[in-house]
Amino acid sequence: MMDGTVAEPLGPDDPQEIGSFNIIGLLGVGGMGEVYLGASGKGYAAVKRVRPRLVSSERFEREVGILYRVPAGVGPRVLASDGTAERPWFATEYVPGLTVDEAVRLRGPLPAGALWLLLAEAAAQLSAVHAHEIVHRDVKPGNVMLVRDGVKLIDFGIARAADQARLTRSGGGYGTQGFSAPEQQAGDEDVDAPADVYALGALLLFAASGRTPGVVPDAEPLRAVDADLAALVASCLATGPEARPTAAEVREAAHAHLPAPAPSWPSEVMARIASRRAFAATPVDKLETVPPPDQDADPTSETVSASTASPRHPRRRLLLIAAAAAIVLGAGAAFVFTPSLHSRNGAVRSSGDSASDAVEPVAGTERTSSASPSRSASPTAGSARPTPTAPGGTSDASGTSGTSGTETIVPPNGSGARSPSAPATTAASSTAAVHVTSSSISGINGSDDPAQVKGSEADTSWVGNDAACSAWLDDNGSGELAGVLNTSLNQSCGAELYRNDGVAYTFQASWGAAKTSFVPDVGHTMWICVWNASDRSDEQCSARFGMKGVTPVKQ
Repeated sequence: MMDGTVAEPLGPDDPQEIGSFNIIGLLGVGGMGEVYLGASGKGYAAVKRVRPRLVSSERFEREVGILYRVPAGVGPRVLASDGTAERPWFATEYVPGLTVDEAVRLRGPLPAGALWLLLAEAAAQLSAVHAHEIVHRDVKPGNVMLVRDGVKLIDFGIARAADQARLTRSGGGYGTQGFSAPEQQAGDEDVDAPADVYALGALLLFAASGRTPGVVPDAEPLRAVDADLAALVASCLATGPEARPTAAEVREAAHAHLPAPAPSWPSEVMARIASRRAFAATPVDKLETVPPPDQDADPTSETVSASTASPRHPRRRLLLIAAAAAIVLGAGAAFVFTPSLHSRNGAVRSSGDSASDAVEPVAGTERTSSASPSRSASPTAGSARPTPTAPGGTSDASGTSGTSGTETIVPPNGSGARSPSAPATTAASSTAAVHVTSSSISGINGSDDPAQVKGSEADTSWVGNDAACSAWLDDNGSGELAGVLNTSLNQSCGAELYRNDGVAYTFQASWGAAKTSFVPDVGHTMWICVWNASDRSDEQCSARFGMKGVTPVKQ
């Protein structure tokens, strides 16, 4: 039986079919929609379905149109699309590989040889894109995929071609924090190829350290790894666009430092890629599904071991016949979560879990013509459980703002918000065993958080690919949930974590993100609400989740 290492199991609200594709798994969820694993008589596909209220028909047609224009071998090949459907969608070929943030999460920072290879290959792909007058505008660890033969660029959701109308909202930054060029963060509508080069430099800093670069990225620590590499990356990170080298120049400089033959990706990464290639080679007719478990069962009537069950997804699972299952049990996800170097209940496997497929060397100049869209963003180490602090909050080493918190008891009122007439008292007065705290963490998108309870995210207003304020629930696999608050667009945000017995904890963040300590949810239900600190009228609340054993289930 496959677990969530190739695709997340489908939930009851997920589609069974999109167009001519049978939907067999979930590859990722982002602000604009979901990416599913689809199957047809011709093989597997990555099927992206968008939310029409967040993605205009003009933007949808733009993204699909750019994908058709991306040079062969650089991005995913479009298989089909339908902009007239109630939920517009498009499908691209599915290609097994690891995005950079997943590779870092799997084995830690990449060694110098792999960093030079990443820089050379990614710069070559960007150079090809720029030659076709396309600017990606969202190069980041979740959008650069490592494949057996090199690198693929994915997710051209906010890309723009030279002959297209400007669709970016004036005056607001876009892209991904930590990987967006200064002119992009300033909302410049004329962002061009140099912004991709800046993002490439930030990508290398991340791959070398496992940490998202700050607002003012520093290439100095990279000198301890390779002084020449640090100098080239620093040139990519120049503040002024005109001071940065072109992608073609970066490609040439990087190739000059590659030995002959070109190095491979680290063995752990290559083994995972080989496992996924084996899965992709499994004939579609060898797959079958089983229905999701009964979610109406008494959540306290069974005990689920965290080491043998997926703690977050009591959903449909995919089955392979025995021979195929033996091939792919070691496979990793074909999409990306946060690159935390910590494991959580087996969700992050060590290199020893990888399949024992033969590792094939990477030929630095060899190209293939496939990739798959994967929705992820702002990779950080936000999945690890933070050290609880007093509600006054702290500031961590990454420069995120402090948090503040207030713990209260509120009577349950049957909705996702606190009754305005309910008196607030200290939590200790009636629930002494529950003590909630919060602490600052690096910014992270919900789709990149491996601990996120699927379906628990609540968002305020959207600008481009970013919600101004987002909040969701995290699960630690033992019947406890925490609340996460993420900020974007320089917004100050507030959130409140609720439990139906009256526990409520309010906390804030003005930069990056904040996370509460974990609170027991067995025998209760929990949810979270989020709002812009300057205007609570836009408050949004998540669904409620209770425990079935130690698995969160939407109520």
